Amino acid sequence: MNSVSSSEFRVPSSDPSLNPKPETRNSKPIGLYIHIPYCLSRCHYCDFNTYRLDVDHVQQYVNGLAQEITLRASAMAIQDRRVCSVFFGGGTPSILQASQLIGILDHCRAAFTFEDGVEVSLEANPGTVDLPKLRTLWEGGVTRLSVGVQAVQDRLLQRIGRAHTACEAKRAFWLMREAGFSNINLDLMFGLPGQSTDDWSETLDWAISVGPEHVSPYGLILEEGTLLHQEHHQGEIGLPDEETEAVMYGMAVDRLLDAGFEHYEISNFARSGFRCRHNLVYWHHQEYLGIGAGAHSFLAGRRFYNELLPANYVCAIGERGTAVAGNEELSVEMLRSERLMLGLRLRAGLDVQTFKDVLGIEDLSASDRATRLLDDGFLRMKEGRVQITERGLLVANELIVQLL
Repeated sequence: MNSVSSSEFRVPSSDPSLNPKPETRNSKPIGLYIHIPYCLSRCHYCDFNTYRLDVDHVQQYVNGLAQEITLRASAMAIQDRRVCSVFFGGGTPSILQASQLIGILDHCRAAFTFEDGVEVSLEANPGTVDLPKLRTLWEGGVTRLSVGVQAVQDRLLQRIGRAHTACEAKRAFWLMREAGFSNINLDLMFGLPGQSTDDWSETLDWAISVGPEHVSPYGLILEEGTLLHQEHHQGEIGLPDEETEAVMYGMAVDRLLDAGFEHYEISNFARSGFRCRHNLVYWHHQEYLGIGAGAHSFLAGRRFYNELLPANYVCAIGERGTAVAGNEELSVEMLRSERLMLGLRLRAGLDVQTFKDVLGIEDLSASDRATRLLDDGFLRMKEGRVQITERGLLVANELIVQLL
């Protein structure tokens, strides 16, 4: 990948990363997110910014990423900042050639200052990797893989539009081990159409038996505009009821805790020392930089986002030197709300003073909503922190809305 000088760009002054307010400059580490928007096909539940693979345009997109990386690294809001984590998300990043992915990573490494031991995560789908690709990724500096397994029953994978089989998922895991990866996350989904508790138990049993370092069990959400959302509104699609979903979530918690995993976020479990550093950047409300089509950034109290369509992103980078499509400066109230929403997702919760600060109160008794949730057992005080209880985990989003 050729290096691109920032002097080649015509940078508009409206780009929020270039001229931050002086008082917001800091030297704290940032997370770096890189969006790869291509997939072999679109899953029936997916509402992410993804598109079917267009081989003819992929290299143009990769070149656009290189240009944006160079621009961002020279921006005032980024200068003197170290990168603590890099996350290739999508889409399906593993759909690209290994040389393209490592080329992007090398460009990041040359443009930014990486912390020692930086975590480099890459999302991968089982049907898009083989041993040579995985070895190239490992040797090129990718340290962590997040694998979209979802289920180990082929009928369920077909029902939700996944492009791999259960056999491919199981084989891919061992290929990753053979390639050298010692930090692997498995994404699993419950609450799927036609999924029984026995199906979910089988998926959990397999996941635990192979010994990953991290497991992320997610409940299906019917996002507006997705195929499953449309089918649901057209008629019954065989979703488990709320009681069954609660049982499935409880099964995941119990099984993973018994297997020695730490439950550190509502939908995330890790072996000791293997929490996802990049996701912790988000949950601790730290700053991050997004590269690529539709990617969002959070810097100096502002959120900004890039052009959504890959073709528009590439054109914007080439014509005006930036792909920023919009931005907003977050108010104190908005920042407080986000800190509450993100912090309470962590099982450790928020320390009491931060909790009171984000609610804008001096005493917990001054908030009827907080005291009611504490009295009803949905929140608890433990070792100077406010946490969501086991009872409140399944309704965490509703609890947070009530607090706000």
